[in-house]
Amino acid sequence: MNWRFADLRIRTKFLITLGIPVAGMILLIGKQVDSSLKRNNVLGYMSRQAGGIQLVADVVDRFQEESALSMAIMLKVVPDHGALKLARAESDEAIARLANPHIVVIPGFRPVDVVSPLATVRKRMDDGNSTAPETVQAYQAMNEDLLRHLGEMSKQTLDMEVNAKLFAHQSLLYTKNALGVVRTELLRMLAKDGGAMDLGSLNRQITLYQTNLQLFERDAPPQVLASFQEAFQGADVNMLRALLGMIQSGKGPADLGLSGRDWWDLSGKAMGQLHEVEQRSIDSITQTSRRIAAGALRRLVLVVVALLIVVGTVLVMATVIVRGLQSTISEVSMATASLARGDVRARVPVKSKDEVGQMARSFNEVIEAMRSLSASADAIGQGNYDAPVVVRGDQDVLGHSLTRMRDNLRAARDRDMEQTRLLVAEKEKLEQANARIRVLIREIHHRVKNNLQVVSSMLRLQAGNITDERLQQVFAQSQSRVASMALIHEKLYKGNDLAHMDLSRYIRDLFAELVQLNKVKDGIRYRTAIDPDLVLDLDTMVPLGLILNELITNSFKHAFSGREQGFINLRIHRADDGQIDLHYSDDGKGIPKEKQDRPGDTLGRSLIGSLVEQLNGRMTMKSDASGTEYHIQFPGG
Repeated sequence: MNWRFADLRIRTKFLITLGIPVAGMILLIGKQVDSSLKRNNVLGYMSRQAGGIQLVADVVDRFQEESALSMAIMLKVVPDHGALKLARAESDEAIARLANPHIVVIPGFRPVDVVSPLATVRKRMDDGNSTAPETVQAYQAMNEDLLRHLGEMSKQTLDMEVNAKLFAHQSLLYTKNALGVVRTELLRMLAKDGGAMDLGSLNRQITLYQTNLQLFERDAPPQVLASFQEAFQGADVNMLRALLGMIQSGKGPADLGLSGRDWWDLSGKAMGQLHEVEQRSIDSITQTSRRIAAGALRRLVLVVVALLIVVGTVLVMATVIVRGLQSTISEVSMATASLARGDVRARVPVKSKDEVGQMARSFNEVIEAMRSLSASADAIGQGNYDAPVVVRGDQDVLGHSLTRMRDNLRAARDRDMEQTRLLVAEKEKLEQANARIRVLIREIHHRVKNNLQVVSSMLRLQAGNITDERLQQVFAQSQSRVASMALIHEKLYKGNDLAHMDLSRYIRDLFAELVQLNKVKDGIRYRTAIDPDLVLDLDTMVPLGLILNELITNSFKHAFSGREQGFINLRIHRADDGQIDLHYSDDGKGIPKEKQDRPGDTLGRSLIGSLVEQLNGRMTMKSDASGTEYHIQFPGG
């Protein structure tokens, strides 16, 4: 089975299609978040490093103070009344803070390793194994090593503002360090410790001091620069600048008119003022780093929140769109299934004005058209051929087909009505003709019956003039035969059916007629069992009536002669094969044997045989002293 993207569910296809750009957007935003996290970590690291820089700068400041004080004491510029011990304690305290393992200035850099020679320097100085220049040089080597590592810090910053402030702060530190070197060198010159006077080195340090000071003033932020201008001014600063200018102009220490003690106090104040500016600079760097880190964190939070909002919005919109699509498609599917089953009552709710809503409206228009056509078809099916059919344009095949069907049915109805009218007229003519025919047939039956009664009366009158008893019987039999035929025509004349007769009613009247005609005694009884509603036509009834007349008359005249009691049993019913079964029996004295052997000797029996053949039937007869029984079968028509 081949897999196709088009065969997937709409929700799946929509989510896949929507998920691809959303995934790309999430990856881009995730990359931005990752960059923001890294930047935030770096900024946080720099914010923490600002405190570490201050600790390193404090150690440098303490070393500058300790080295200058050590030289001043060794050159006996100032007396040692515990100041050196206090200076060393402050340096040790600064080193102890810097030795905290949670303070990391540069990965792989341990400030404690840089200041490890400090104990040796102090011991040599205390033991007198080191001169003042050697001691100052050892302190200066440690300071320069610390400053060099701090210089690497400025290369790790990512933010331009923090980077600029770090460069300015670095220039300030180098300015202060250069001034410290100038302080110790000039102090040694003024004290005339007997060492070589290197004015070139002093001028280079003054130039380095001035250059770094200019760099600081150029790069320092406005607030720090204002703090510097406010702190580093006054008569002492002006004198310091004048002295440094004189040295640069070629003046020697003797030309300055300044003692070592004066220079110690003047340079000490300048170093203190620069230290205050240094504190304000590092505070500015710390605040800026924290502010930028906080801003980066806020931006990171905003990016994450924006990502969550975007993803949430996309998910909500996708859910709403998918639910709308699924709902409408489900409604359309169910309505289509109902329409396929012939139910045109379905309707799709329209929930939007977009393409899906337009699809629902179009489907409802289809349903409405089908409903209208269904109503028209129902009305036409009920015979309302004038029902209107809405045709929606030339392309409406169903509408045109239904219109043609209605017009054809209307034309067919009109033709049927015309044909019905003609048939009704013909029917009326036929009914009138049939009524006349019935009247004629009734009149014929009536006249035949009257004529037969006339014949019967003539036979009776003729028999009254005959004295021969045998002839009287012959006339009586002829009279009964004529009476049986007259009775048939009378029943047809009086009945509703002029061609068929109810057999049971005829037999009942025939028995009554023959009883009266033959003057049968009351002791002679009879019983009939005739199938109800057994109706025979005239062609069958005439021979059957004559047969029954002969059988009943023979029983009355011969079977019961000389007897007061007798019983006749007559049963006629329709057999399973459609034949009519006639069973006739009496309990008379029976037919003599010799007459049974010669059935043609009597007119009655010959007549019965002829009549049975006329009915296309067959007959059996049994007779003995207990009575006579006939069984006749013939077609029922």
